[in-house]
Amino acid sequence: MSLSKLHEDGASNHTFGRAGIILESPTGVVYEQSIKFKFPVSNNQAEYETLLGRLVLAKEVEATRIEVCSDSQVVTSQIKGTYQTRDSLLQKCLEKVKRISEQFEEVTVQHVPRERNARADLLSKLASTKPGTGNRSLIQGLIKEPAVTLHITKEDPSWMNPITDFLRIGKLPGDEKVAKALRREVARYAIIQGQLFKKGLSQPLLKCLHPSQTGYVLREVHEGFCDHHIGGKALARNLIRDSYYWPSMMKDSKEFVKKYVKCQENANFHKAPTTELSLLISSRPFSHWGVDLLGPFPVGPGQVKYLIVAIDYYTKWIEAELLASISSSNFQKFMWRQIVTRFGIPEVVISDNGTQFTDKKFGEFLAGLGIKQKFSSVEQPQTNGQVEAANKVILLGLKKRLDQKRGHGRTSSLQSYGPIAQPSNRPPRRPLFD
Repeated sequence: MSLSKLHEDGASNHTFGRAGIILESPTGVVYEQSIKFKFPVSNNQAEYETLLGRLVLAKEVEATRIEVCSDSQVVTSQIKGTYQTRDSLLQKCLEKVKRISEQFEEVTVQHVPRERNARADLLSKLASTKPGTGNRSLIQGLIKEPAVTLHITKEDPSWMNPITDFLRIGKLPGDEKVAKALRREVARYAIIQGQLFKKGLSQPLLKCLHPSQTGYVLREVHEGFCDHHIGGKALARNLIRDSYYWPSMMKDSKEFVKKYVKCQENANFHKAPTTELSLLISSRPFSHWGVDLLGPFPVGPGQVKYLIVAIDYYTKWIEAELLASISSSNFQKFMWRQIVTRFGIPEVVISDNGTQFTDKKFGEFLAGLGIKQKFSSVEQPQTNGQVEAANKVILLGLKKRLDQKRGHGRTSSLQSYGPIAQPSNRPPRRPLFD
């Protein structure tokens, strides 16, 4: 049997599900089947159960190429990969569909409107069918067990159990003092769709995590994209910002950072002797900028191997950009795009005596904007201390993020120091002037 056309439709209610299948061969033989599921299923699960059963049937009749027609846009889009499958049970169903589909030469999935799938829809409702022309066969079947099941393991008791027990069934501990404290505590919690959340005053609902989930969340937030391996307290604050909560999150965050190998190997231990504090007076935010160049580094994507860094002396705001080459034009573009157009025209720019900064065109560019250019000491360019400190912070972040392939992770590391989205839709620098 070369090409077979398969029409299927599934439906469900609270107690059971039903499905209708039409399998049509190239020779005109039509197999019609009305199926009842003897177990509760969702509409999408009914569609998958129907499809799995019919693929098995098509294999039994030695079909090699299958065209599947379904009126479920969710299921057809998940099989094609245009929709993401979030439900755990549907993920296993999708994996099984793909595994069985590999046994055919070709399997195509097509979404059709319900009116074009009326026959299968009628079969799913167990309606009476009219005899058609040609060789037709109508079969009614009963499926007692689902094709795919989830193995659910019971979680160990945790700090959430007393709270959820009280919110669901009003259960209280036997100790009167503990029960009184629990009544006060549960006022801060709510159960939404089976998940426990903690109410916050200045933040949205926080998802409460079981101890078995905290390790994964800590690792993802600490190592995640655009993060720069922050310390324990900052990690705990980021967890709250990401809407997670458990009582010992501050302690667990500190312990996680202490045990993280890369953070310990590249820790910033202060070894310099104490000196008299030297202040650089800036008249306003973003009026005095320090600029420096780092590199060359191992070549990364786009042939970039240099890093230009600028820092505002008043707010300590860092701007950085990767460059493929050192040239006056690249420095002018950086100053215009990253500094002038975003923070206004500064009063002073401080740099070392590198040729890229002492270049005549770069000096004319700054003078044309009315920016005064100052240079650090020739004997000791490190006197441009603020930008040197920023360089140290960025280099430390790069060491923690770079993998063995060299060059990966530098762009995301720089993005962790850049502007972030604000709920108020205001520029990140705006609160400095409020």
